[in-house]
Amino acid sequence: MILNSFLLSLQFLTIINVKNDSPIDEKAFGKIAILFPLVGALIGILLVVTSRLSSAILPLSVSDATVLIVLILITGGLHVDGFADTIDGFAGGKNKDDILRIMKDSRIGTFGVVGIVMLLLTKYLSIQSLQPDTKYLVLIIMPVIGRWSVLPMGLFFKYARIEGGTGKIFAESIRLKELIIGTIIVLSIIIPLFRLNGFLMLAAIFIVTLLIGRYSKRKIDGITGDVFGATIEINELIILILSLLV
Repeated sequence: MILNSFLLSLQFLTIINVKNDSPIDEKAFGKIAILFPLVGALIGILLVVTSRLSSAILPLSVSDATVLIVLILITGGLHVDGFADTIDGFAGGKNKDDILRIMKDSRIGTFGVVGIVMLLLTKYLSIQSLQPDTKYLVLIIMPVIGRWSVLPMGLFFKYARIEGGTGKIFAESIRLKELIIGTIIVLSIIIPLFRLNGFLMLAAIFIVTLLIGRYSKRKIDGITGDVFGATIEINELIILILSLLV
């Protein structure tokens, strides 16, 4: 059961396709979301392997760019796309309906393009600025905490779109139990690596997640799947920046 939930969470967050012919019970989505941090850990390990292998044959600057490319590829650019749609909608929409319409549009606008450029550029520079003795640890916890933030976002904020979607299923299936279990999983990963600093970074991401949720609630009376993706991207960047500070 746990293995099946993990494989499904892997399918939702990465380009890895898990063959599953049986229908998924919507109540099971909460259990799937609990395991998002473990998927993040797997992504983090992939980033570490990429960094170690590429840095052995490439200049460090190119190696760090390769790490960022792998991060985008393994997720299929899903979260980056959600970030761009969120920026486009919040920056260009005049009201809730207008914002939701823009966010649903498959075309990317000027605000979205600028947002992606600034996001990826800052991520790249942050990765390049990490100290060698902590870089691999940060590359592991960055996707772990980023994907954990889906849990408090889904618990504390309702879904904005009436027509629903996969994001709505996740938002409505996350309860306090899922947040607690997911948080325990995250702490078991980050505390051995960063001790008190790991706890402080998780607390900071929790606050940032609530701020993003409150802003989204004010703009569109809730959250969407795009906001989930944007939250992951923003929190990954904040983890990188916090790692440079602490």
